[in-house]
Amino acid sequence: MVTNRLITENDYTTLADSLISDEYHRETSPEFFYEEGSVCLVYEDSNGPICFVRGQAFGVESCKFIQLDIQYINNMDAKRNMKAMLEGFPELEAKAKDNGFTGFFFSSEVPLLRKFCVKRLGFEEFSESVLVKRLRE
Repeated sequence: MVTNRLITENDYTTLADSLISDEYHRETSPEFFYEEGSVCLVYEDSNGPICFVRGQAFGVESCKFIQLDIQYINNMDAKRNMKAMLEGFPELEAKAKDNGFTGFFFSSEVPLLRKFCVKRLGFEEFSESVLVKRLRE
């Protein structure tokens, strides 16, 4: 079972190590996930953390989106990563709707992740690197 919780200072080293070993996010600072005005959840299972999902509000009241940034502990652990997304994303969607958000967007140049998000999570390709998901009422 995948659960989530807010990031804490105790997660810093795990996050920093995952960023350094990630070819797509080596230049990203761990502090980015702790920035004021953003919320970061840690998704984990009985084996420990799977990924960090950072969200930040973007837009105006009538068109309020959440910009997502996702950092996997291990990009090669596809099974756990997919399970975290499939189990965790519906709850994240519900919370976003309850708080007045109209959708999500994120940028990724990773073809496999983009394909998964379109096929399994209902995102649409907005541009070559941006995916969007509008939340239905």
